[in-house]
Formats: sequence, C-alpha cells, structure tokens
Amino acid sequence: MLGIVFMIGYAVFPFDLIPDFFSLIGIVDDVMIFGIVVNWLIQLSPETLKERHKLKG
Repeated sequence: MLGIVFMIGYAVFPFDLIPDFFSLIGIVDDVMIFGIVVNWLIQLSPETLKERHKLKG
C-alpha cells in the first residue's frame, strides 16, 4: 500500500528530482522512480502471487 501511495504522491506532487521541462531527461527520472517502486512492490509480494504471474524478484 505504501508503494502505491508513493507513486501517486510522486505523480501529483509538483516537485521532481529533475523538472519535466528538460524534455527527455525530466521524463526519464519519473519513469525510473516508477520502475524502482514497482520492482520494490514485486519483491514485497507473496511468493504464491509471484509464481502465479511468473514474476522474478
């Protein structure tokens, strides 16, 4: 639940690590943060869920 709240908060919060007006670089940092959080959520998920969806983590 914390990871989902973090992702929503990061998307809604007006401050970024790198502002989005730096065209490609500003968007890439957002994608990286979302990827890190999704990976973290996969690692915290139960083993049965990982096996059912064939996830590594």
